[in-house]
Amino acid sequence: MTAASMKDDLTYPVRFLDGVSDARHIIGMGKSSGRSEEEIQRSLELRRVRWAYYALALGRHEIHDSGETVFIPRSIRKADYEFEVALLLDQATKEDWTEDEAEAFLRKHGRVTILNDLSCRCLQGEDVQLGLGPARSKSILGKALGPWFVPYAEFAKRNPHIVLRVNGEVRLEAQACTDSTLWTFPTIVAYLSQQPLILEVGTLIGSGTFAGGSIAETSRKYPWLVEGDTVDIVEMEVEGIGTLKNSFARKGSANG
Repeated sequence: MTAASMKDDLTYPVRFLDGVSDARHIIGMGKSSGRSEEEIQRSLELRRVRWAYYALALGRHEIHDSGETVFIPRSIRKADYEFEVALLLDQATKEDWTEDEAEAFLRKHGRVTILNDLSCRCLQGEDVQLGLGPARSKSILGKALGPWFVPYAEFAKRNPHIVLRVNGEVRLEAQACTDSTLWTFPTIVAYLSQQPLILEVGTLIGSGTFAGGSIAETSRKYPWLVEGDTVDIVEMEVEGIGTLKNSFARKGSANG
């Protein structure tokens, strides 16, 4: 699978599901938003029994290949990256699976790639105040995927080393799977099957952001993407998959 064919490997519109799945991510985001320890702990307890997710239907124009430049509209003031991996289903799921049954299914019918779950924090902040979910803020910029899919069975063999670089600066270096991971892909698929929610062929599921894998989670230690009309290069590397690399620039008259 080459980077150029990633879009061709998907069925449109792509059904995309994603949620918060890492305990450290919940803690980090909670602290950066000024939530109390009690509020953070309540959120953690709820996340242990429910996978809170949002759903999108993505068109081809909303999928960005590795190497592609993503243009940010000038109306978006707080563009953010989110470092994740994504699972693609090659066969439909069934009802009422155990986690072991979901794991066996994914080993035969799942593929994994790197996902940059791009977010518009200016819109997300507004929607949170209105009691709405993140879907609008997650749909404007689309999703970057790549450089290719690997079989889930191969990905599951290791606890992959991950590295996030922005303009050459390492902003995150860690192991992908830790004791704080609340929801693995088999856990997510089993949970959804018990709702019951049948996932069709071509469904794409995000892992949730790796802890420290977004600007928002680092309490604005770093500037937002293309702040000050810069051109930013974001590289997300996952051992066993490769590197997803995209440039980000402001949309203007010269580029449409």
